[in-house]
Amino acid sequence: MYLKYDRLLSFGSVHHAMRAEKLLTAAEIKIDALPTPREIDISCGECILFMAADQQRVIKILDDHQVRWTKLFKCNMQDRVHEEIESR
Repeated sequence: MYLKYDRLLSFGSVHHAMRAEKLLTAAEIKIDALPTPREIDISCGECILFMAADQQRVIKILDDHQVRWTKLFKCNMQDRVHEEIESR
C-alpha cells in the first residue's frame, strides 16, 4: 500500500494535483494520490506519494508542464514521520 513510498508532494490546488497525477501516471511512474496529512500541510487536500528514486524525474515532468506544487517531503509512511526537504 502506501508504506513503500518515501516522498510526498503537496499542492496548492486540486487542479494541479489532478494534473500531476495524470502526467506521472502517463509517464509510468508509480504513484499514489491521497488526502494530504493535516499535520504537514493545509493545502488543497490532495498529495502524491512516490519513490525517492523517481524524484528528479517527477520534478522535471511537473516543471516541464508548469504544474505547481508547494512542498516536498521525505517520509516514513509507517511511522507517519514527514520531513520537509523543499518548498516553492
